[in-house]
Amino acid sequence: MLAAFVAPFVRIGGVVEPHLVNGQPGAIFRDRDGKVVNTLALDILDGQIQAIRAVINPDKLRHLGPVADAWAVVRETNQARRPMD
Repeated sequence: MLAAFVAPFVRIGGVVEPHLVNGQPGAIFRDRDGKVVNTLALDILDGQIQAIRAVINPDKLRHLGPVADAWAVVRETNQARRPMD
């Protein structure tokens, strides 16, 4: 799931910053302007990912900085996934 999303996200100028999220290993996703799109946190037990927790609610992301229009970024990322004609 992450591989399918990250490559086109980076192609449109997005940045994935490794970061501790709520004390768990994770990442902050930022758009090309540096605005926060979402966060992901990984619950890891015995070296295996048990759960991936995502936060996309802008009200819960504002403490990290300016927040992007996540749905606009998702639409643009989906366009970048489509083969060029």
